[in-house]
Parts: sequence; C-alpha cells; structure tokens
Amino acid sequence: MEDVFDTTGRPPSGWMHAIFHGGPYGEDVGRCIPGPPAPEILAVPLPEGGVHVYRLWKVGSWSDPDDPIAVYNPDGPPVPPPLLTGQEKTWLREKRRRQGIGPIGVVALEHGRSEDDPDPATIEAMLAGLRSRKHLLLQRLTDCFEGDEYIQVLLREDEAYEVEYHIDASEHCQARTDSQAKVREVLLGWAADWEGWQTALQWTDIGHPAQAPAGDVPERAATSILDRPDTP
Repeated sequence: MEDVFDTTGRPPSGWMHAIFHGGPYGEDVGRCIPGPPAPEILAVPLPEGGVHVYRLWKVGSWSDPDDPIAVYNPDGPPVPPPLLTGQEKTWLREKRRRQGIGPIGVVALEHGRSEDDPDPATIEAMLAGLRSRKHLLLQRLTDCFEGDEYIQVLLREDEAYEVEYHIDASEHCQARTDSQAKVREVLLGWAADWEGWQTALQWTDIGHPAQAPAGDVPERAATSILDRPDTP
C-alpha cells in the first residue's frame, strides 16, 4: 500500500482517510487508503519481514458523510468462540460414551481450547486468565436439550466485563460490571444451575435470539478440539 497522506482536506480521488489502532500505522495521522469502499483487510509489510494484518472495525466521518473515515483494528472486533454445532455435540457425546464417561453437562470454550464439565476451580482460572478483548463461553450440553443455552464473558479494553446469557429463544440478556467477583459468582451459579444465579448483576434484555457468529469468525476445526470418534 502506498504512503498517501492528506492532513489539510479531502484525500486524492480514489482514496479515503483511515485511522489505525496499534501496529505499524498506529502513530500515523492523515494516512489514506484506497476507497471507498474501504478494504475489509489490509496487510502491511513489516521492516523486519512478514506482514501485519489490519481488519476493518467501522466506517464513519468527523462531520461530513461525503468524507468517510475507515477505522482499523489489528485484531478486528471481539468475537466469541463459536458454539458447538449439533454434529460436534454428537461427536462429543459419542467420545464420552466410548470412554465410559457419563453425559456431559457443560463445556467451556475459548479460542483453541475447551474443557468438558469444568469444575469451579477451572472456571475461576479461565476467568482470571481472560485477556483484554477475549471471550470465555460456557455452553450447556445435555442429552435432553438441543438448543443453544450459554453464557459468555468479554473482557473489554476498559477492563470492564460484558456478560451475556441466552436460553433458547426465550431469554437473551446482557450486563456489564467492573467486578470480577460478581462475574465469577454468575458463572459458577449458571454452570451449577443454581436458582437465582442472575441476581449478582443488573441485566438488560437485548431482545433477539443469539446466532452463531458468522462472516469474519475464525474457522475452528472441530476435530482439533473434539477428537472426532472413529466410525463404529
């Protein structure tokens, strides 16, 4: 990508202003990129070799809608790990059956990691180790329930926690808090299915069924986590 700058007015024809959070362009002011439309992904060569990938966060403007500004983030928007699909649930149950283990109740998911029926100490450790802009997701997985029932936690850049739970199509609520202790209480209560686990936080009904993330969600090979069972 060329070094095209404009700090006094509109960018040249065929270019648009951009702001970059972090990475090699993080300190640049007035940098322009081809557009509009803004590219979804920009790969910037690094002096030491390799590339730094920026992903489009949003497009806005300071005051003039005819002079759009693309905002890029080095990691893209925070995206929770994908829920287990119906096929993945079947593989996991079959794996447990082959191992002579009883039905699984809850699975804890992070990107690239899963824990079957995590005990309170495991959930606490996963919460304590949560990094900024990352999610921890607990998905209920019982033989008699085929819907998507889960609770997830995002650690925001301002160090606040954003908690969201979903129960089939009937409840989809969200809460925010600065207290890790309250989040811990909610997660442990949800995992154990204790009555009144929601009371530690103030919830807002976000009013629509949750869907598995799509589009720019990182792909996950199910067998890398679930160890797909052999065909009988």
